[in-house]
Amino acid sequence: MARNLLVFLVALVLGLFCHVAVSDHMVQAPRYTVNLDISPEARWNDLLHHWNLTEYRARITKAIEQYVPAAAWDIIGDLVSTLDQYLPAPYAQEIQGIAKTVGLEVGQITALNILYDVSAFCTSIVAQDSNGTIWHARNLDYELGDILRNITVIVDFQVRGKTVYTTTSYAGHVGAFTGQKPHAFTVTINERDQGNIADNIMELLNALVLKKSAFVSFMLRDALSNDATYQEALNRLITKEEIAPVYYTIAGIRPDEGAVITRDHAKALDVWMLDEPNGRWYLLETNYDHWEPPPKDDDRRDPGNKAMLAVGQDDINDKTLMKVLSVKPVLNGHTTYTTIMSAAQPDVFNTHTRFIDSNE
Repeated sequence: MARNLLVFLVALVLGLFCHVAVSDHMVQAPRYTVNLDISPEARWNDLLHHWNLTEYRARITKAIEQYVPAAAWDIIGDLVSTLDQYLPAPYAQEIQGIAKTVGLEVGQITALNILYDVSAFCTSIVAQDSNGTIWHARNLDYELGDILRNITVIVDFQVRGKTVYTTTSYAGHVGAFTGQKPHAFTVTINERDQGNIADNIMELLNALVLKKSAFVSFMLRDALSNDATYQEALNRLITKEEIAPVYYTIAGIRPDEGAVITRDHAKALDVWMLDEPNGRWYLLETNYDHWEPPPKDDDRRDPGNKAMLAVGQDDINDKTLMKVLSVKPVLNGHTTYTTIMSAAQPDVFNTHTRFIDSNE
């Protein structure tokens, strides 16, 4: 009898917070394979040809014209002329191959990757259920969401036909903001910069030229490519220099393997970790230092925490995390996709593109 009452109460609470969710519909993101055994210049060809390239060029050109400041183009031109010096392999070669395939200039695809790196607002959650299973989920928000929702993809990167890591990405972006290494770890990036997009682009470009920074999305893909364990990836993301301010959320496969790393350019400022024995069974990060209150005009943290506590540790799973990430304003007009994953259960990895009701 007591258990039936508990189930009823949990269902009631979930129903209450679901009623305040933003009206939207979800679309399963298409899934493609990138073959790492072939040359970097050719890896993205098959994926890109699933799009109408005329429409693709129009969408990307619109995004670049809208957000990349005129002052950036001279610096981008200098970068492109010696791209291999500024971008580590294989990223420069992949960008060059994408530009050739879609019929855009290398500078335009480079600008597109810069734009992705500096304009993301997000909510990332890592949680441990009462059985010790680690879950990881995220919303990725962009100002240019209307463009990006239509090119959101799940990408399985394969070697000799076997998936070695998976990301959710946008067609034409060679880095990663959301990724999974099967049976090892999952990781997401949240932006930490608080400036506008144009200022952030100029800051990153100047830092790249001075070799004082790197694309954070390339750092994440490097971790997925090269690190075999949660601990290896955690150490990389804490200690690697020459990186922009960012939040990394990383989750492993064992109890208490979960952390939010607050990064400055050169070092980690804070490592906030799961501590289930002391009641910290989940971490929720948006785009602000977790030890400071969120701004009143962008408080996704408090509604997200309320939704997590309403679910409770016993009932955390892929479905309830989707509900949490559908609560307003965690889900909002800029949300492009939601990904749910668990490295210990790689088949759980899934992404839905979110199309938000403009009246909400």
